[in-house]
Amino acid sequence: MHRPALTGLLAALLAASSGAQNPPVLTEAGFLSVLDDAHPAVLESAESVARAEARLLASRTLENPVVGAVREDPEGPGRQTDLVVSWQLPDAAKRPEVGSREQELEAARTRFAGQVLAHRLAMRKAYADWAVADARRRRLSAQAERVASLAQREAARTDRGEASGLDAHRLRLAATGLRARVALAAAESERARAEAATWYPELPADVHPVLPEVPDAPSFDEPDTRVRAAAADLEAARLAREAAGRFVASPEVSLGWQSEEVGRDSIDGPIVGLSWSVPLFDRRRAARDAADASLDAATARLELARRAANASRGGAQTSFAQLSSALVRTGRELEANERMLDGAEAAFRHGEASLTDLLETHRSVTEAELTMLDLHEAALEAHRELERLAGSTGPIASTNDAPTRSPSRENTP
Repeated sequence: MHRPALTGLLAALLAASSGAQNPPVLTEAGFLSVLDDAHPAVLESAESVARAEARLLASRTLENPVVGAVREDPEGPGRQTDLVVSWQLPDAAKRPEVGSREQELEAARTRFAGQVLAHRLAMRKAYADWAVADARRRRLSAQAERVASLAQREAARTDRGEASGLDAHRLRLAATGLRARVALAAAESERARAEAATWYPELPADVHPVLPEVPDAPSFDEPDTRVRAAAADLEAARLAREAAGRFVASPEVSLGWQSEEVGRDSIDGPIVGLSWSVPLFDRRRAARDAADASLDAATARLELARRAANASRGGAQTSFAQLSSALVRTGRELEANERMLDGAEAAFRHGEASLTDLLETHRSVTEAELTMLDLHEAALEAHRELERLAGSTGPIASTNDAPTRSPSRENTP
């Protein structure tokens, strides 16, 4: 969809490669391939899921039975031995408590997916910053070399008495200014590379990024991660309120065996016991009030998340559509830049145009292509915002399944 918009720009970038053959390059997909289940950022974010799984396991686990043994008057004439096993039965709040923990785990997994998406988007931004900065440096380098070549040609003509030395001097000044901009762009490119290396620590020193094309807009078929997590939180709060409302505890049952010895006689028999907490004073009023407040807060958070998602999606879609359309349109208009420069230089050599006209043409072409890079960068940023709002990352690659991390040795497409 956006490939025509990049034709002129990518051709200029290829021309700016200073004659290097098959330079090592790294694509965005290759850069993102390191975000697997062993990446430190993913491992750090997975802690909340592990804790939620542990809480769910704890809620599903039954109380341990209590084993007791009592020996009365061990040296006396009437000895009694009691062996008793007691167990607290699961009460009526057990099922909603487990259900609440299950929903908490669902919310934790959804938030984990959102955190992984945030890491992916941070990596996309780091790569885009690096790729745009590198493309800007290469474009300015190509322009500086072209103007420097014109300056050398004019200096040779001046030596032969065919041209004014003023024209050669003005061209040298223009080349010097462009080289200064190249130095600034190179510094920015190195800064962006260092930022990218925090995500990709094995980044080779000689690799160059491929400027990514702007993808199509993602679909909004499902709520984003914030809404899904808030919905799970609300269901967890509802089940927790249901559990808090069940204040009648389950009984504790006891089973055992009693042996009583009186002289030479003994009496044996089973023991059966039952104890029950009577809710006269503690009817879990405080727990119910706290659960009510949590339920109200969860309801409000879900409503706020839905409002924010609906408002953000509309604006993000409009912004991305405008930027991507402008990028395509600008790319088509700049496809003839190289021919324009060749024509302007030919007109200058034949005396049909002044040096001022030539320099203005060079300046206009350079600024237009740098502006298109800015537009490309803004479109990539708008797409990242859409991806964030869509809230879907897909499964995280396993370390066994992740693509190779070696940069390819192909030319920039």
